Amino acid sequence: MSRDVAEPTAVMVRTERLLLRRVREDDADDFLTWRGRPDVVRYMYQPPWTAEVAREKLASWVTHPFRATGDVLVLAVELDGVVVGEGLLKRAPGEGQVEIGYAFHPDVAGRGLATEASGALLALAFGRFGFHRAFARIDAENTASVRVAQRLGMRLEARLVENDVRPADGVWSTELVYAVLASEHEARRRTPVVSDAP
Repeated sequence: MSRDVAEPTAVMVRTERLLLRRVREDDADDFLTWRGRPDVVRYMYQPPWTAEVAREKLASWVTHPFRATGDVLVLAVELDGVVVGEGLLKRAPGEGQVEIGYAFHPDVAGRGLATEASGALLALAFGRFGFHRAFARIDAENTASVRVAQRLGMRLEARLVENDVRPADGVWSTELVYAVLASEHEARRRTPVVSDAP
């Protein structure tokens, strides 16, 4: 069962390289630099943002509650003080379940930032909010996101063949559902990494 906690206005998580914090209205221009790109939003099943949409979305997310099914908590992801991506927790139907998601500017791709940020999202979901199960819905063609889920120890639970049409290109896409339980995440976190290196 997820815990009822105070509104997460002051959510802030630090990782080795990143700061995840609640979005602010003045993050709109930064978010637009990736949300406005067709190559980024292709797998997000939405059209590219305009400046107006960016302002409206960020203004909404700043004050959006995180209590009921469908509520989202959106965090800006900073690298060296610059907003380079976003992380998302969305309350799913069913007690104690949460969806995680993320997006990053392509300029910072290939550096492990998505894995690092998503690991922080899982720790937040299970630790602060007490969710029982976290899952990610991923377009099967988005192999980079599949690898992130696998690195985080999430298991493939479903493959929904051609279950939705991508607005960006009108293609029927296949959705993969990856998930992990709080107990599995905790066990993995406590397991020491064994290396064969001398």
